[in-house]
Amino acid sequence: MENTLLIPQHIALILDGNRRWAVEHGLPKLAGHTKGAENVRRIAKAALDQRVPFVTMYVLSTENLKGRSQEELAHLFFLFGTIVDYLDKFLKHEIRFRVVGDTTKLPPDLQDRLTSTVEKTKHHKRLTLTFAINYGGRDEIKRAVQKIVKDNITEEQITEKLIASYLDTQDIPEVDLVIRTGGDQRLSNYLLWQSAYAELYFTKTFWPAFSAEDLAEAISWFQQQKRNRGK
Repeated sequence: MENTLLIPQHIALILDGNRRWAVEHGLPKLAGHTKGAENVRRIAKAALDQRVPFVTMYVLSTENLKGRSQEELAHLFFLFGTIVDYLDKFLKHEIRFRVVGDTTKLPPDLQDRLTSTVEKTKHHKRLTLTFAINYGGRDEIKRAVQKIVKDNITEEQITEKLIASYLDTQDIPEVDLVIRTGGDQRLSNYLLWQSAYAELYFTKTFWPAFSAEDLAEAISWFQQQKRNRGK
């Protein structure tokens, strides 16, 4: 099969530029997050149309949780909580919703809402949409090592496959394509293990303005890459 026919099985998105989009449009910065949240549904539907089976969105990093104002975090938590409002769409389109990251640091009511949506969509298979909330790649690996130690795994038993099985993404394939909006060109501690052989696509378009056409363009770019995974 030609590379131009390959569909990335797992796209990881870094949703950057919400606040800058708001400033550019003369709006309060929080309005950028609201607009960005609205774009989640559009891009999830676009991924479905492109037949991409796994999409992960970086919506709040461990650093964000420590460094953002309480006002901004409260607004973000409210937006994350509205995920239950998407439930009918998830059910209609057979979308499975998942969360990765240390959710124990989130407000209890938000944890409940996220868990409820995860549970109600767990049998769907057309698209797995994952939110990375209070997520950091280093923190994920640290937590995985802690669980390995707690399970008394011996040195001889430790393999890359075993480590992967202790990660938050244990039932999700490795990342094929990372897309970062907003112009910066870095991973920002996102899915470090899973993106070892991912193609990296950077666009200056801010997340609220990132469209289905932009996604299709990124996938087209991906299809033109020669992927040899280090061989």
